[in-house]
Amino acid sequence: MNRQHSLSHVLARQWVVFTLGLSALFIAATLLLLFVLEDSFIDRRLRTVAASVADPAIAPPGLPSQFSVLAMRQLPDDIRTRVAGKATGHLAEFRRDDGRYVHVLLARADAGAPFAVIYDVTDELTVNAGLSRGLAFALPLLLLLLVCAYALARAFVGRVARRARGLVEAVLASPDPQHLHALAQREPVREFGDLVRLHAHAWQDQLAAVERERQTLAFLGHELRTPLQSARTSLALLERRRTDPAAWARLQRAVERLVRASTAILWLSSDAVPTAEGHTQAADCLRELVEELAPLAAVKNQRIELLVEPDLRWPWPSEVVETVLANLLLNAIQHGDAGAIGVCCTRDSLTIRNPRAPLDTGGFGLGLQIVQRLAARIGWAVSFEHDELTTTCTLAWPA
Repeated sequence: MNRQHSLSHVLARQWVVFTLGLSALFIAATLLLLFVLEDSFIDRRLRTVAASVADPAIAPPGLPSQFSVLAMRQLPDDIRTRVAGKATGHLAEFRRDDGRYVHVLLARADAGAPFAVIYDVTDELTVNAGLSRGLAFALPLLLLLLVCAYALARAFVGRVARRARGLVEAVLASPDPQHLHALAQREPVREFGDLVRLHAHAWQDQLAAVERERQTLAFLGHELRTPLQSARTSLALLERRRTDPAAWARLQRAVERLVRASTAILWLSSDAVPTAEGHTQAADCLRELVEELAPLAAVKNQRIELLVEPDLRWPWPSEVVETVLANLLLNAIQHGDAGAIGVCCTRDSLTIRNPRAPLDTGGFGLGLQIVQRLAARIGWAVSFEHDELTTTCTLAWPA
């Protein structure tokens, strides 16, 4: 799991790491400078002493005890191997086999004989000796520096964090995208202003998409009304000439279905909520839908088994209820396999179970979203569950 931290905590921790790295670089640079300075002092003294030697056989008076002047043939083996083949003026520093640390300068006498000036600096390395004592003071100071850096970072970054929290609260409380644009214009931090501006653009795009959908649904609803009016007029003229009552009833229900679909689209395209005027008898509504859809189910070797409480009523107009139920039953028929489609309606919910087809694609798609939105208008909720054999659709409503 990705653990989240506050902005002030993250920035303060990064500031401490930066301070630690900067301090480590400063300490390393200081130590390197001390070593370079110490070496330069030692080499300068070594060259001064070598300049006073005219003959390696005659040591100059006042030669310090750490210095020794030896001809090349007199050099110890561990020193000779280090300077063998080097030119006059070469300076080397190394640790001898006995552990002593020396600086060696190759020179040449006035008579032309080469010699070496050896400076034993084992007891002169003050930086190495003081390093352990200096660390004893440097570590507490470094710890104090890190604590101060963390406290200062929390104080400085806390202002940024509080500004970010306030900005989030202002964004959440904004009533419209125009308010967000004004908020982004007033924001002194450019990056924060860009984030608020992006959120405002996304909000505007979403509102524009919803408005386009509303206009499309309204157009479809009104376009359905024109052919429906012609169909109703034709039915009225043909009513006196009908010869097959069953065919006539199916034709009349088909026209009524178009009327309900048009009404449902207009409900979705407006902000008005259907009022609970009138009621729908659940048993009568479901029986009519089963009778209407039974021929379509028989084509796919399906049968609809209905179980409904006889006295159940819904406090909503039949146009709303039938539109939702008809779409759910039609989906069960179109996307189900051969067999029984069980419809069970109780006081709390309605359940539709149908055999799942081997190549079932789930059905509905955008249609499911429209049905769910239409059901939500009257406080109902649509959900689906799938297993290997069946698909279960549950339509629940509040008590």
